[in-house]
Amino acid sequence: MPTTTTTSWYLIAVLLVSTCVGGCGSVGPRTVPQDQFNYNGAIADAAHEQILLNLIRLRYAEMPMFLRVSSVIAQYSRVAQLNASVGAGNAPSGDTNASGALGGGVVWADRPTITYIPVSGQEFSRNLLKPLRPEALFEMIMAGWSTDLVFRIALWSINDLDNAVARPPHRRAIDPKLIELLEVWPRLRQAGALGMRKVPTSDGRSELMLFLFDQDASPEVARDIARFRELLEIEPTVGELHLAYGLRPAESDQIAVLTGSVYDIMLDLAWQLDVPEEHVKTGRAGETAQLRGASERPPIDVRSSAEEPRNAFVAVRAQDHWFYIDQNDRESKRAFTFLQLLLSLADTDTPPAGPIVTITN
Repeated sequence: MPTTTTTSWYLIAVLLVSTCVGGCGSVGPRTVPQDQFNYNGAIADAAHEQILLNLIRLRYAEMPMFLRVSSVIAQYSRVAQLNASVGAGNAPSGDTNASGALGGGVVWADRPTITYIPVSGQEFSRNLLKPLRPEALFEMIMAGWSTDLVFRIALWSINDLDNAVARPPHRRAIDPKLIELLEVWPRLRQAGALGMRKVPTSDGRSELMLFLFDQDASPEVARDIARFRELLEIEPTVGELHLAYGLRPAESDQIAVLTGSVYDIMLDLAWQLDVPEEHVKTGRAGETAQLRGASERPPIDVRSSAEEPRNAFVAVRAQDHWFYIDQNDRESKRAFTFLQLLLSLADTDTPPAGPIVTITN
């Protein structure tokens, strides 16, 4: 019959096993808040760096490459091991002795599986080379984005008023009439004299239409309305304007908008990025486009440095230099965010045609 000492060893072993088993409950729920935050931040930072890197590649006449995160699967395992041994025996003197050994440990493993999809082939053509829908851009204006920002970055022309183009060989200055239109447009919006809304069509769909409201307009607003019609060559009797893709309107009640593809927009922005002077002198990169009549600064002001920047919103190393957007440059950050939104709009969310790369740690 076991002695009291032997019984104590048994009790200790049972308690330790119970503690380990009770502590091996599900760890998944506790990891959700932290993992969701960490993965969200990591994917956002990687997306920012990928966009900036591709702008730099285009600036140096290199092919852009997009790699999209398709899925993130976090796998956790925690295994508790406990080894216990108890022995008892009689000494020659007749006393009973007991001995025991306890050992164990906990093995924790985190094995995330991240799947990447290269954007290539038909998907590259469909998402990056296809012109953006005019309706999508005007809906962004309805949502609160600046007309000036949307027009300057994503539109090539509206009713034959040409926007500035930086990429060669199509480089050109902005039409002065378009600059004036970009000043009149927000004033009419703020005064409530110019509106946009979706209107159902006979085929069950809907189209985006612009409306001019002339009633009860103040003299200042009336002048802006008259100038708006004059700049876009809209007849005085037309109050409803249909949005159409093209260079020139086919009907008197149309506004023709020529939009760019995401690839064209990125190429245009890339030619406005400043690069180290020695890269231009050696022919590694072409001269930065200086667009007359447009803003004195590019929409996205990317700086370069031989040393890693300390206060950067996003930074990448390429061409033996660091390229970055300053954290305090709100205008560049806003335009960069708009470009990222355009990439999201162009994503058709189709099944991948190219190979899938899966990384398991």
